[in-house]
Amino acid sequence: MGNRCRLRTAICHGNSRRCGYPGLRAHNPPTFPITQRSRRTYSCSMAERIRKEDEEMDRASAKTAFPMGASAGRSSQLVLLWIIRTLVILIIAICKYYETDAQKVIDEFWSMLKSSWIFNSVYFETWWATLCYAWMIPVYPFALHFMTFLDKFKVHPSVTYIHQSIIGMLKEAVYYMTPLMLLDTFIVKKYSGVDPSIWNEKRQSWLQTTRALPEESPLLNQIVFQLTASILMYDALFFAIHFVLHKNLWLYKNIHALHHRHDVMHAHVTNQLTVVERITLILSANFALKVFNSHPLTRFLFVPVFIFLLVDNHTGYDLPFGLHHVIPFGIMGGPAKHYQHHLHGARNYQPFLTYLDYIVEKTKGI
Repeated sequence: MGNRCRLRTAICHGNSRRCGYPGLRAHNPPTFPITQRSRRTYSCSMAERIRKEDEEMDRASAKTAFPMGASAGRSSQLVLLWIIRTLVILIIAICKYYETDAQKVIDEFWSMLKSSWIFNSVYFETWWATLCYAWMIPVYPFALHFMTFLDKFKVHPSVTYIHQSIIGMLKEAVYYMTPLMLLDTFIVKKYSGVDPSIWNEKRQSWLQTTRALPEESPLLNQIVFQLTASILMYDALFFAIHFVLHKNLWLYKNIHALHHRHDVMHAHVTNQLTVVERITLILSANFALKVFNSHPLTRFLFVPVFIFLLVDNHTGYDLPFGLHHVIPFGIMGGPAKHYQHHLHGARNYQPFLTYLDYIVEKTKGI
């Protein structure tokens, strides 16, 4: 019974001051209570309390998704969601109807990218990921911070935007890019559609400067499939990694605890990772893309979509038009679910979807 109720995470850190989350007090030293008994397991009553609090959070999230509370408010939200869903379906239908024209645009765009020395560089994807994160933070969560009329959608009043200095952001960029660029320098990048003899030729050099790109552009259907399948694969893969990081005391303290070391939820927590966890996250995404032989153009599009989903999870805003509401049936978790994970450190291990967490919960695996 104790194994079923093991909760090996405490997410509040610092001294004895209150954390930014309700009902939890900071621990010192960080991450875990001190006693050996508490290191082994928390009580089942604690597990039950957390489960009840999560259920209350779910109900609160349902209300804050459109905080008017009245049936008119819920009806307005449904109308908004169905308008967005209809627009998405309409865009898909238009792309399908004009598939030939869309393919011409893809072909021309791919030709333009191939002619760029930056895109041919082995460091391009590292630079591209850094750039996407750098502009997405001020465009999305930073803007939300100044839209006070959206405060009612915060998952908790403590949610805010933590400002960073230019020097701090530059240091973070260097800290992020350095290990990845080292990997880029020594690893031969292999993409489907490239003659293997070119890879063998590149292996003759210890240092890599350019990557061999396929001549042909991908089909529109291939891009959609590879992009969707890769995100789903990453979601399942990192769920398993994330679950193990929380269940193993040593791994949690040395690899994952940094990500939970914050007083309030804010967007910069997205990249608050140890080097080991960051590389694991990126290699997991790369593995998912490789499984489906994703074209470099698909990888190019994957980066902003992937980063948006990660940043969105850490904004702390449960917006009524959020992707997790647009996609029906609770398939996606969204910021509210991820906030619960940071709040308790248990449940909601899946980055984007919810089905694996549901299975784990039903099998008493929390």
